[in-house]
Amino acid sequence: MLTVLRSYAAWFVPAALTLLSFGSGNEKAIAQTLFPFSGNYDVTIAVEPINEKFSRAIERAVSTDALYGLTEYNGLVYALTDFSTGLFTFNTDPTAIGLEGFPEGFIEFSGSGANKVSGTATATALIDFVNLRGSGSGSLIITGGEGIFRGATGILDFFENDTISPNPNDPIRGQALVTGTIKVVPEPETGVGTLVGIGLIGAGFMLRRRCFRSAS
Repeated sequence: MLTVLRSYAAWFVPAALTLLSFGSGNEKAIAQTLFPFSGNYDVTIAVEPINEKFSRAIERAVSTDALYGLTEYNGLVYALTDFSTGLFTFNTDPTAIGLEGFPEGFIEFSGSGANKVSGTATATALIDFVNLRGSGSGSLIITGGEGIFRGATGILDFFENDTISPNPNDPIRGQALVTGTIKVVPEPETGVGTLVGIGLIGAGFMLRRRCFRSAS
């Protein structure tokens, strides 16, 4: 019986080690897909004052040249304003600019198709209240998506020029250029390594049963 068990071990242990190496190789073989992105957007921003320092900005934008069908943008961000300098600091997280008790904001790119990306944002803008002009820049941090962007991450940078209406109730209008890279890592699937493992385990049990029968 000892000889039979040694034969069993001599077959099964190397097979198990081969399986582990196979699985490890599969993990190393997983690679992310990079999607370079760019788009020009016509932007409309409705600013809703919260108090003398803070405001809520509801953003809408459309594009005719954005890649992957991401031609529509929607966002909710919060702004801290320094009227002495005209500096606006924006963030989708209200607590990041010192505003408590408000829900988290968001940013989202979508279109007529299935593709979509979403995430958070941080930005600054400088407003010239005399000439009614503004310019800003920031980062859109992608944390998820749909379609080909399922599980997406990445950072998109934007640069924007705005026109301010003399009527404070009118929305701000501008043009923005958005560029960057969206990254997608394929979700793990049941691979050949798993199937081979199931087969090896089953074969091992069958061999052990035969070994014990032979020994008896």
